Amino acid sequence: MIRFTNIAVRVLIGSQHTTYDTGYWPGLSSTLRLLTCVAVLLSLVCQCENVYRQNDNLLNVIDHLLINKKPSDLLRHDATQLRDLIKSRPIRFNMVNFLTLNNSLLLSLTSVVVTYTIIILQSVN
Repeated sequence: MIRFTNIAVRVLIGSQHTTYDTGYWPGLSSTLRLLTCVAVLLSLVCQCENVYRQNDNLLNVIDHLLINKKPSDLLRHDATQLRDLIKSRPIRFNMVNFLTLNNSLLLSLTSVVVTYTIIILQSVN
């Protein structure tokens, strides 16, 4: 993402000259690549948030069942075990067991891209 931002900013500002006359196509293509990377990351975030919401909804349904519906002893025992299992094993998304996808990772990626873009814009002249 940083490379795409670097190329796009330099070509669109005019500080990066190509050896052939292509106009703004390299900057446009790099910008579109950057937007594609952002779209993939946003899709990952949306899918993760949907899973977290479904997990919370499932816990709410189990709590509602246990508190308001007065289930049988067997159903109460099984629902309590399921609720304890869901609470004891939080959902985590790993990328090939290399890193965990969470809000702090996404915030770090965003800050790196924004910081590097600001540095590029300041060092163009």
